[in-house]
Amino acid sequence: MARAKPGRNSPCPCGSGKKYKNCCLKKDRAQRIRESTWRREEQATLERLTEFAQRPEFRTQFVVASNLFWNGNYGVEGISALGREELGRFLDWFVFDYRLEEVKKRIIELFVEEAGPRLPRREFGWVRTWSESYASVYRIGARSQDGSLVLTDVAQAIDEHVLDEGLSRLGLGGDLILGRLLRSSQPPHFSWAAILLPADYEAELAARARTSYRQYEEMAAQATWPEFLSNQGYILNHHILRLAARAGAKDATYGAYYNARDTVTAFGEAEKRLQERTTAEVAKRQAAKRQREDHRVKPRSEESLRKTRGGILLPGHVEYGDSERT
Repeated sequence: MARAKPGRNSPCPCGSGKKYKNCCLKKDRAQRIRESTWRREEQATLERLTEFAQRPEFRTQFVVASNLFWNGNYGVEGISALGREELGRFLDWFVFDYRLEEVKKRIIELFVEEAGPRLPRREFGWVRTWSESYASVYRIGARSQDGSLVLTDVAQAIDEHVLDEGLSRLGLGGDLILGRLLRSSQPPHFSWAAILLPADYEAELAARARTSYRQYEEMAAQATWPEFLSNQGYILNHHILRLAARAGAKDATYGAYYNARDTVTAFGEAEKRLQERTTAEVAKRQAAKRQREDHRVKPRSEESLRKTRGGILLPGHVEYGDSERT
């Protein structure tokens, strides 16, 4: 898949007939320097975004969103069970797609409102462009003449020319990439959370995605694929977790391919711990409730009882006529 880097004395790939060193070498070096500088600046902006998403005021929603993305009830236990890469995948979705329950806005939208006016113009443009992104599944195709990689969105059946940053070089033609294309560059590039999937995932993954889209269409009139993927892209993760869990040990042989087996196992253990802790807390509350009820029905002491002339025991200090204290 990778395009071989031309030697200095090799014919220039542009087809001029000149040696590479006398033609496009300097231009390519300058381009690599520009891309390296730009990527470092862009990475700094992305880091500010993820830091913003981890503010204390978003903590409760962070847990709620995590349960939604990972399709379970794991609480803080589940978040602590995530490895660095899996936490990065979740943060990518939480920052760009998740809509906070009270304000109905995404983290990136709140970031634009607060920090946007202070951002340099170019960075502000990046963030506004990123806010329109969504994650999808792409099939790796051929490499175009300009060196970009041709990918096909398997759900929408459209081609994309993408900056090849290395992930596709680890796979084969027909393999899949689940990722978010950021169009702050031309050609666009994937965000940090992209993962490589084997080609044999495509048929079932595409079928499940289309089924979910049709269900979404029933709720949202005139829905589009980008809208669906932005609002319910977490469903793709659910399908991948199911496929990975079903594949089991086979995933271990895939090398560079994404392997969710350890994550599925970790979440199962986290859910078990959460259930055990919940059961213990319920038992503790029930015991405390019984203790309070026992205290309320405890008989009054004999010292507080008084007897009437007829021998009837009454509480307190009630006296009838010449009734005697017992």
